[in-house]
This record gives sequence, C-alpha cells and structure tokens, in this order.
Amino acid sequence: MLAFLCLGTSVRANEGFEDVAWAFFDRHCLECHDDLTAEGGLDLGALDGAMATADAVDRWTSIFDRVESGEMPPAKKDRPEAGEVDGLLKWIDPHLTAADRARREVVQRRLNREEYQNTVNDLLAIDVDVVDLLPEDQWAGGFDNNGAALSLSAELMVRYLEAARKVIDAAIVLEPKPETVTFTVDSLEEVQRYIDSKLYGYVDGRVISYLTSRESYSKISTRKQRTVVRGRYRFNFSAVAHQSDKPLVFSVVASDFAPVTAKFHNLGYFEATPEPKEFVIEALLDEKSAIQFFPLGLPVWIKDPASGEHPGIGFSEVEVTGPLIDEWPPKSHRLLFGDANLEVGTREATREILARFAARAFRRPLEEGEIERYLALVDDGIDSRGEYIESLKVALTAVLCSPNFLYLCELENDESRKISKDELATRLAYFLTSSMPDFELRQLVAAGDIERAVERCLEGESGETFVRRFVSQWLHLHEIEATTPDSKLYPEFDERLQVSMVAEAEAFFRHILENDLPLRNFIDSDFAMLNNRLAELYEIEGVDGWDLRPVILPEDSVRGGVLTQAGLLKVTANGTNTSPVVRGVWVLENILGKPTPPPPPNVGGIEPDIRGATTIREQLDLHRDAESCAVCHRQIDPPGFALESFDPVGAYRVNYKRFVVSNAEKGWGSVQPGAVVDASGVTAHGQDFSGIREFKLSLLQREDDFTRCLTEKLLTYGLGRELGYSDRTAIDEIVSKVKADGGGLRTLIHSIVAHEIFKTH
Repeated sequence: MLAFLCLGTSVRANEGFEDVAWAFFDRHCLECHDDLTAEGGLDLGALDGAMATADAVDRWTSIFDRVESGEMPPAKKDRPEAGEVDGLLKWIDPHLTAADRARREVVQRRLNREEYQNTVNDLLAIDVDVVDLLPEDQWAGGFDNNGAALSLSAELMVRYLEAARKVIDAAIVLEPKPETVTFTVDSLEEVQRYIDSKLYGYVDGRVISYLTSRESYSKISTRKQRTVVRGRYRFNFSAVAHQSDKPLVFSVVASDFAPVTAKFHNLGYFEATPEPKEFVIEALLDEKSAIQFFPLGLPVWIKDPASGEHPGIGFSEVEVTGPLIDEWPPKSHRLLFGDANLEVGTREATREILARFAARAFRRPLEEGEIERYLALVDDGIDSRGEYIESLKVALTAVLCSPNFLYLCELENDESRKISKDELATRLAYFLTSSMPDFELRQLVAAGDIERAVERCLEGESGETFVRRFVSQWLHLHEIEATTPDSKLYPEFDERLQVSMVAEAEAFFRHILENDLPLRNFIDSDFAMLNNRLAELYEIEGVDGWDLRPVILPEDSVRGGVLTQAGLLKVTANGTNTSPVVRGVWVLENILGKPTPPPPPNVGGIEPDIRGATTIREQLDLHRDAESCAVCHRQIDPPGFALESFDPVGAYRVNYKRFVVSNAEKGWGSVQPGAVVDASGVTAHGQDFSGIREFKLSLLQREDDFTRCLTEKLLTYGLGRELGYSDRTAIDEIVSKVKADGGGLRTLIHSIVAHEIFKTH
C-alpha cells in the first residue's frame, strides 16, 4: 500500500477511486504492476483517479479493455469475482468517458495532398497534377487524412504557393483557341531498326511486339510525332493477338519524355483478341507527350521471331486527334470570370470575381468584409506594376493559400459541439469523395436530405475515389510495391498479377457496397472477384479474360473474404518469406479491432531462446514461454498461423519453398519443397482450428467484433481523427442499428453519416 500513500490528494479527484478501483488493484494486480515490478510497463501505483492527462486516459482505457476481456488478471492467477469486475468497470466507464471527452481538442484538419489536388481541379474545372509538388503526408490512426498528423510548415507553405500559381495559370486562358489536328503515327517507322534486328515482327500491316530477353525494347510508341500543346487527345488503333488462341494483355502508358524529369502515367490495361480489335483511348497529355504500348505476360522468345511461330501482339498505325476542345474559352476560365471584360477590369467586377471564387474555395458564405484583403492585393499590384491580370492572379493565388481553403474549418457553434450545415456538407464530401462539396450536395445537406446526399457521393467517379482510397489504406495496399517477390522462388509473379491484386480488393469492396451485402462477406464469402490471372494463381478453372467479375467459388475453396486475397497476403509478407506475427497483428488490428501494443523494451524479436528451433512456429513457441510475450502472442499467433498456408504472392501452399543452388557461380539452381506448412492453432478463446477454413468459421462467430472494427475504421477515416473511449457509445449505437437493418456495407455508411457523432466535433 506504500505506492498508494504516495499519491497524495490527487487520488480523490474521482470519487470512489480508493474504495473501488484501488481496492481491486490491491487484491488482484499490484503483485505484478507496482512501482517495483511494473510488468508490461504498467505501474498502477503511478495512476490516480483524475485521468487528467492524455497518457492517463490511454492507460485507463487499456486497463478497462484488458479487465473486461478477461485478459487481466492473467489466467494463472486467481480470478476475481464477477461482481468485483463489474463494479470496477462501472466505476471506470463514466469517469473515463468524461475525461476522454474533456481532453479532446478540436483539431482543424488540413487537406492532404490528394484532397488538395482533387479540390483545386473540381474548384476550377481543370485537370492539373500538383501532387508531386507537395511532400508526402504523415499518417495517424491508419490513414493519411488525420488532422493530428497534418501539420503545416514554412516549407510546405512555399510548396502550396507554387501549386496555387500552377493551377491559377492553368485555369486562366487568354491565348487563341488552338487548332485541333489529326495525324497518323506509323508503327513500322517507330520500330524499323528493331525489326531489322529481329526484336519485332511485321505481319499484315501490323508491328508484332514480342517479349524478348531485352525487355526494355518490347514496346511501341508514338514518339516520332508528339503532342504539340497540352490538352486532351484521342488515340485510335487496332491490336490483335498473334499466334495465340487466347487474349493477350497490354498496357498503354503516356509519357512526356522530358530530358531530365520524364513523367509516366498508366492509361489502363487492355486485351488484344485473336481477331483484330479496335481501341479508342482519350487522355489528357502535356506538350511533347506520346503513348507507348507494353505487352504483358508473354513468354520470352527463344527462336527467331521472324519465323512467325512466337506469340505476340500486333499493333496497327495510330491515329491521333487533338487537342479535343468542347468549348472556348474553357469552363475554368468562365468559372472564374463569367462574362466579365478583363480588358476593362473595373473594381466592382474584380470584387465580384474574387467574392464568387473565394466563397466556392472556402466552401461557405463569406463573412462581411472578408473579401477586402484580397481586393487590396489587386489594387496594390495595379499601383506598383500596372498589370491587371497578373495582379488578379496574385489575389486568386492568395485565396488558395488561405487557411480557409487549406483547412476544413469547423467551428464550435455551441456547447453541443455541432457543426454547421456547410461544414457537414464539407465533411461528408471529403469522407466519400476526397474533394469539395458541389452546389447540389450543399443544397441536399441544407435541406436535411442526408440520405440522398450520401447516395450522390457514392455515385460515379466520386464513389470510385472513396473505394480506391479507403480500401488502399485499410488493407495497406498502398504498400503493394514495397517488396518485390524473389523471382527464383516465385517466378509466377508479374505486373499483371500485381495490378490484379489491387483491382480484386477494390472490386470486392465495390461489389459489397453497391449491393449492400452483409459485412460478414469480408470475413468469408462464397464468391470472389476474379480475372483469368487471379484465377490461375488461385487454381480456379473456367475464368477467362482480363476483366474482373464475381465468380462463385467451389465449396472446398480456401478463398473468399479479404484475408485470402493475394494483395493482402503480399503486403503482409516481405517478398521471400512470411511471418505469422506480421499477419497476425494485421488481422487483430484490421479485422477484430484489437490493436497490439509494441513489445516491452527489453524483449527482442523472435527470442528469447531459439536454440534448437528450426521453424517459425517453434521460435514462436519459445517466444511465448516468456510471460511478458505470451499475453500478446496468444492473440497474435493464431491468425498468423492460419495464414501460413499462403506464400508471399498469395498462392496456396502445402510446403514451404526453398531454392537449392546447383551452380553458385552462375546462380543456377531449382525450387524444391521444404518443410510442411502447419496452419493449425488454437484461438485466444480456446477454439481449435486445422487451417484457414476453420479459422474463418471462428471469425464468423465474432462477426460483431468485425462490424465494430470496420465501423471504427470508417469513422476514423470520415472524421479525420482518431477515436477515443468517449466515442464508444456512438459506435455501439451504429453497430446495433446496422445489425437491425441487415448488416450491409451501404447501410453502415448511411448509419455513420446519420449519427450525431458525424455532425459534431
């Protein structure tokens, strides 16, 4: 009790601390968690009942969760009476809720760089890439739109100024309308010297592109005649699969071929069929740009390609038309200036231009006199330089550098912390479109038609943005290129597979969203979104073609749900081997909503003693012998073991692979089966499983945990902040409503937006 006596009067900050909380700790916890032992870094003697700091709230939250789950006191200790546990939790809950709510600061959230780009493009009706001008955003809570991580430095402000100048210059068009021209690029002229060297073929008026040992040459481009001005261009060409009775895939890449900083942009993946097929592609290209065709997945030829026996893709000449112009001056120019006469530039016309632009940029009505500071910039510029347009550009640029534009300005209107209708429209738009609200969305929110507002956000390209961004961050698919699988062990991995991995996850989420399917499908489903490349990896027959579509899985399939999708399995591996710890932590944090604390500072990786161990499972068994490790590894290891049946590229395996060297000097060798994979285990709740199928069944029994987890992920992403203990009541209410309404994904999103938590700070 000495530790308690040293705490002083602050102990009594919350009534009942001594009689309830401290009495419980004294009977069941201090043996391991006092100032002398502090196992797991927890010294209960250092806690008081005030919960006055962020660190104290976090520690009390951890205590609540571990006691409620039965994790603490540990199983080897005498168990408290049910009434004792219930009494402690009932004491902690109201005090912790109040403390968490009181310490939460309203953090103004800055636009991240993708939101910034989307916003300026929508605001000005332009299509300008400014992401590369801005540094990468910091992450918090698993997402890149968390206000706590989006600080604003002097260096970043300079970058914003540069980006703002670029977009304003792109929006204002004073030049004459450019001429739209059509020209033809002869594919034969593009690659004539490579045909002579037998890197390409030429059959029936088409250049045949093969995949050779010199892969860098296996492309055709329109570099002989590049675009003259920046604009939108249309490309017409035909392609055919040569010496192949199945479609062959190729990509189209746009490039500006700048001398030092060439930029490349993938315009998509397409199929060439055994019969000639016409293609029409439209793309926005910079000046002096071209497109290139890259055949994918072809076997490297050994024989002379001129023999005509080798498969390849034949490309015709390319007809290029552009720049394509729908209206002149462009919409961007008219959005800024309307019908104003820029040659006259009266002060009242300037005021109207700036007021209209600033109100749209700030996503709210302007305050009285707010536009005067920007109007003064125009006046100063005219007085000093005598140039109206350039002075107006300075003022427009200043609007895009204002905190009112760069931040989602949400002000507390009263003690209820409710946000305004304009702020709600903005929050909804950035949640589901990653861009500003348009006029119609603001009108829907103002009228209180939130359900229709949500549906409008989920339609079309804006809904695609939500699917892409949320899925990428939730499933960590933004890390898909972080590792390259060992080509000796996994020669089947290629660009087509990697692209398909990401597309599968997005298509799966989109299918569940569009059809409002139950959330349990994310754990296990009787279908998968497949194309022929994924079906080949998954050993599922009868799937042809590049396009993904829902495919009913065989009854005994290990696939279904997100856990067995190749993209997730790749990003949770290192390219050579897999780790049950990495995958287990991912499942806990992203499926079950159980964040795992970092290991104690005095504990290494897979140690303390691995002498005699030969497999990762044996190492982890030894690791769990240390009590400080066992608490977490009882949770982490089971899902990791269940996923050991999948290799680093997502293929199902019975044995591990090993590369046996036959000639070290030349790097020759062969892939041979290694140890047998053991994917069995026992869940933290004591349920045995023999592999991934039974493990997914155990997860389905915890469907509520997943629903809660996904709700938390969506709320964190939608609110742009990490959630705290005081948010749990709202989460419980949302989860209950979703269950009552059928448990669908679209229903969940509607329930989140309709709840008060989405309308308050």
